[in-house]
Amino acid sequence: MMDGQSEDPVPSFSERIYRKLLLAYPKGFRIAYGARMEQAFRDLYREKRRRGDALGLMGLWVRVMFDLVKTALEGRSRAMRWKLLVPLAVVLGLLIALVDSSPGWDDTGVSAAAVFACCGLLGALHPARPWLWALCVGLWIPALGIAFTHNYGSALALLVAFAGAYVGAFTIRFLSPA
Repeated sequence: MMDGQSEDPVPSFSERIYRKLLLAYPKGFRIAYGARMEQAFRDLYREKRRRGDALGLMGLWVRVMFDLVKTALEGRSRAMRWKLLVPLAVVLGLLIALVDSSPGWDDTGVSAAAVFACCGLLGALHPARPWLWALCVGLWIPALGIAFTHNYGSALALLVAFAGAYVGAFTIRFLSPA
């Protein structure tokens, strides 16, 4: 470094977490690219820390997590994706619906944003079936709303779910190279 400081040889907590997250990638991928990925993360992380760029650090972690999920899933078999993503979508939808239907919860906008974001991410991760993600995540709010409170208006959550899933699917297709 130019300012006379030596670079800390002890990995930070974030660097150790990143190293653990690399285990989600297929073994062959880790062998081929793992060391370079660690070095790139370390360089970016330390530069943003040195500058005190908290927003940049948050953005780095968002990119890391999106890349991790996308690349790790692409590297796994198609069956593994379905074994992981479908239950994940169902659990996320159920958790959102449980919060949405809890007594005292009156923030429909937050619930709608959560449904839209989850469906959008799933649609981007696997754009071939956005309708499936919309149903896995979005059916729970109307199911609980109609079953417990006869709230048929809660079916509008499905529109939000479909919009999110299709926005995610179309966005990833638009951004992907031909």
